[in-house]
Amino acid sequence: MIMQDPIDDGKIAQIDAELIRIFLAGMDDALARKRDTLVAKREESEALFYDSLEAATTEEEWNLLTQAMDEDPGNVDVLLSLLDFLVVTLDEEILALRKIVALGERRLGKKGFKDYAGHFWGSLETRPYMRARAWLADALYEAGKTDEALAEREALLLLNPGDNQGIRHLLLPTYLERRQMDDAARLLDAYKDECECCATFAWCRVLERFLSGDEPGAAQALTVARKQNGFTEAHLLGHRKQSKYLPESYASGSKEEADCFAESLNKAWGAHPAALKWLAAQPKPRSR
Repeated sequence: MIMQDPIDDGKIAQIDAELIRIFLAGMDDALARKRDTLVAKREESEALFYDSLEAATTEEEWNLLTQAMDEDPGNVDVLLSLLDFLVVTLDEEILALRKIVALGERRLGKKGFKDYAGHFWGSLETRPYMRARAWLADALYEAGKTDEALAEREALLLLNPGDNQGIRHLLLPTYLERRQMDDAARLLDAYKDECECCATFAWCRVLERFLSGDEPGAAQALTVARKQNGFTEAHLLGHRKQSKYLPESYASGSKEEADCFAESLNKAWGAHPAALKWLAAQPKPRSR
C-alpha cells in the first residue's frame, strides 16, 4: 500500500479560499440573472436538498448539495448548508450571508413580503430566508456590528411578531446592555407573559426596573425571576459558569434553561456593575 503525503496547511488554505471564491461567484451569477430558476429545476434542487439531509456520509451530503446548487443557484436552504461546510473568516461569512439574504428577498419578491407580513414564519416558503437573516444577525453581532445586528433582528420580529425563532430573547438583553430603555420596555410590554415562563424575560425585567430607578419594582421582579428560574442568579453573580456544550432543549425553570441564556444575560447585567452589586446584596429567600 502506497502512503500518500498529508496535505500541508498551506495547500488546505488554498483549497478553502478557492471554494469560498467559487461559492461567492455562484451567488453573484445568480443575483445577476434577470430571470429566476425554472420551476422544474427548483423542484429538483429541493429534492436533492432533502436527500442531503438523509445522507449517510458528509461526502455524500456535500455532493448532493453541490448538485442541488447547480440545479438552482438561488436555493437558500442549499446555500446555507454549503456555507456551513466551508472554512471562512467572519467577514467572508457575513459577505456570503448578505448575498444569500438578497437571493431570498428576490425569490420572495414584493408580493411575498406583502402577503406574508406579520406572520412570515407561517409559510414554509419564507423560512429559509428567515433562517438566513437570523444567521446574518448573529454573525454581525459576533463581529461587533451591534447596530446592524439589532436592525436585522428588529426587522425579523416585525415580519413575524409570533417570533418562532426566539429573536426577542436576543433583542431584550442587548437593549438593556446598551441602556435602550424605551426599546426594552416596549418589548417587555409586547411579550408581558414571558416573565412567568422565560428566564431571559424574568431576569431582564429585574434589570429593567433597576436601571429605571425603580428598586421596589426590581425587588418585586426579582421574586418572580427567582421563582421562574433560580439557577440564573448563580450565573449572574459568577458562582456558576456556562457549560461548554449547551443542551439542545430545556424545560422552563431548569438548570439547562439558565445555561442556555447565561451568555446574553451576563452581558446585559455585566454592563451595569451597580445592578450586580444590588443583586448580590438582596436577601436570599428562605429554604422551605
